[in-house]
Amino acid sequence: MRKLAMYLAGCTGAVLVVMVIVSVATHATQEAHEHFALPEQYAVSLLDHATALRAVFALDIAFIVAYTAFFAALAAHLCERNPPLALLAKLGFAAMALTALLDIIEDHHILSLLDAAELRVLPSAGAISFQVVESATKFSVSYVSLFLFGLAIPRTTKLGWALCLFLTAGTLLSAIVGYSLPPALAHVFDSGRWIGFLVGLGLALEWLRRDER
Repeated sequence: MRKLAMYLAGCTGAVLVVMVIVSVATHATQEAHEHFALPEQYAVSLLDHATALRAVFALDIAFIVAYTAFFAALAAHLCERNPPLALLAKLGFAAMALTALLDIIEDHHILSLLDAAELRVLPSAGAISFQVVESATKFSVSYVSLFLFGLAIPRTTKLGWALCLFLTAGTLLSAIVGYSLPPALAHVFDSGRWIGFLVGLGLALEWLRRDER
């Protein structure tokens, strides 16, 4: 299970890198549609990069599949590796599975708003508000998951401590900063989340590589 988790971590990181490259090249981002805007502005932002935005969401579905499988394998390895803390790993994966479901709903909801905008139907303020709440809920549940996984990491090496602190203290700091920022700065913060994802995957991959017990 350890080697499977390593393979899936690499696949997850690869999909994320491709998604970031597409976003940078086309200026189409998922994050731009996770915050409230007036219906006219929201519709314009959807239509500005419609084709590229669909490509980003297609890649995001692949990313969701990959990270869900990775965390399933990681949870299984942690249950074998550290039985006394197996419950934390299992709860962490349950929260991550819920995160994946919320992520899928988010993707298809925004795409449905794009489909409507292409037919000259403006998104309602209620639909945009729902998206804001749904996106924030997704991130909050993911914070719970990552924190629980952090607690389940064996702290028997320096790398284990580094991964544990990144997933616990780092996650809480990210949540506090992200939710404290005004909307204008929140967009900038959100656009840099991928850096944290890659750092976390890198740490997890290296920890798994060295954890041969």
